[in-house]
Amino acid sequence: MTTSDTSAPAPDAPAPDTDRADEMRERLITRLRAVKALRTEPVVRAVRTVPRHLFAPEFPLGEVYDLTTVLRTRFTDDGAATSSVSATWVQTLMLERAAIRPGMRVLEVGSGGYNAALIAEMVGPTGAVTSIDIDPAVIDRARTHLTRTGYADRVELIVGDAEHGCSDGAPYDRIVVTVAATDLPPAWTRQLVEGGRLVLPLGVRGFQRIYAFTRHGRLLLGETGNHAGFVPMQGLGAPASATVPVTDTVGLTTDADPVPAPENLPGVFALPAHERFTGVRIGGTEPFSTLQMWMATRLPHFATLTGTVDDFPHKPMTRDLTPAMWDGTSLAYLLSPAMPQNPSRCEFVACGHGPGAADMVTLLADHARRWERGHRGGPGPRFLAHPALPPADGVVRTRHTRLLALWDQAEENHGPDWPADPGP
Repeated sequence: MTTSDTSAPAPDAPAPDTDRADEMRERLITRLRAVKALRTEPVVRAVRTVPRHLFAPEFPLGEVYDLTTVLRTRFTDDGAATSSVSATWVQTLMLERAAIRPGMRVLEVGSGGYNAALIAEMVGPTGAVTSIDIDPAVIDRARTHLTRTGYADRVELIVGDAEHGCSDGAPYDRIVVTVAATDLPPAWTRQLVEGGRLVLPLGVRGFQRIYAFTRHGRLLLGETGNHAGFVPMQGLGAPASATVPVTDTVGLTTDADPVPAPENLPGVFALPAHERFTGVRIGGTEPFSTLQMWMATRLPHFATLTGTVDDFPHKPMTRDLTPAMWDGTSLAYLLSPAMPQNPSRCEFVACGHGPGAADMVTLLADHARRWERGHRGGPGPRFLAHPALPPADGVVRTRHTRLLALWDQAEENHGPDWPADPGP
């Protein structure tokens, strides 16, 4: 698909009121501190120094200096975003997790200009920043804004496929990825110094979280992550999952290769549903992203379903990411209908079709209860990444590596108090 830019102002367009922009930036810093996405003085100084609005001149100041607004700058012909300036809380959170220090060499994967300028401030005159993007138009946009703001000489811009990293500037002390990856290419590990940190939004079977990995030889040791939603990587690192139709409005997405008996899906889905209520109940505003990730890393034959309340016996957890299982003969999935006696709360219910439906819904319900007992309210999984991990429960296979999910008990979580997504 081709892509297009939003309308950008002419080079001589009048700059917004500087005093007002500075005032809004200070208010933003206060809000970022309040949600614990901004903690240390080096990141504060960078946010205070770099004029974010000059990297997004086509957007109103209120959007530029908002906590959660994503500034989408480039789209496919069908309207899907391919490049954006991330929400401010996400950018500062990732920089905090990267722990960038003066003199470091940093590779940014996914360009735009503003985040690279923040990194340039943090590494200082003795450090080096390389920013790579597969889209020449994105690099051109970044170069324009970096030049206007005086950072062009402090950031090297490269057009290239991030699957290969950028060997010319390696080794790097830090790699910061600002697009959603579903794999960890070997080049990233090779180009990272021993003990270096890789910070990225990692999608595991459809569910994204921001992780910070530290390199120990070929092993990457990851900390717990934060729920996120980034535009997907393009090129060789584009998502490799397969989506097959179930009905005209329902699709099943899986990383199974090959997808088992996709031609059987419509017929199985049309069979009567076998249901099992789990007893696990949740309030309307309580997040359940750790439950989705728990299912994605623990269930065999894991997949996700798209669809609305009109497509299923009950209301789905989300429109596009309903946890499911498909083994070629039977299908099961987890829904969350409102409780009749208390519509502000939902109870998870497992539904299944096919000859193995009874066993599948029992397994789904059991996993929901195990999540409630041990991980509800917890931080989500940590990950170990190594290409030679043997197959086992909790190991997710990707094209380049293996991810082992490590789940701490919720009450035993003593990790960093990173914020949850502050929401819109």
